[in-house]
Amino acid sequence: MWMLLLLIAVAPIVFLAMKLDQLNKMQNRLKVQLHFAEQQSVQLEHLAFWLAEAQSQQLLAKVQQVGRAHTKAPVWYLHTELLCKAIPVLCKEQANHSTLPRQAVAKFLKQQNQLSFNEMENFIRHHPVLTEFWQSNTLTSYLKMCQRAVDMLQEYQPVHSDRLAG
Repeated sequence: MWMLLLLIAVAPIVFLAMKLDQLNKMQNRLKVQLHFAEQQSVQLEHLAFWLAEAQSQQLLAKVQQVGRAHTKAPVWYLHTELLCKAIPVLCKEQANHSTLPRQAVAKFLKQQNQLSFNEMENFIRHHPVLTEFWQSNTLTSYLKMCQRAVDMLQEYQPVHSDRLAG
């Protein structure tokens, strides 16, 4: 009888010890998976920053090419240039602080001290094709907006006074 009572008392302890061992093994496996996921996350973050920088440089090269091609660049040349320069900053701000594009651009423009955020928004609102992207307020839409602004610059044809006289 005492043996049966002892067995009934010890069985739950043995069962709990086995479950605890299983949980420890699962915890160790999950720690390894978490470490691997964190490494991948850091690698993807570096890749995203590199791609953002490359995209920015590519668009800025096109902007500068337009600037060299025209003796008088459009008034919104600076706006487009600053939008493109903000790409890496925006990407970093979103990754580190979950900042929305508008907030990151406002912060970037304040640091640049060349154009106010209101002036930038007025430029964007003046061009409906840009407004649509701006209103989405996502990184993807921001990149599309920058590409479209550069396309607009490349399509820019200044009005020459000799055309007006003829």
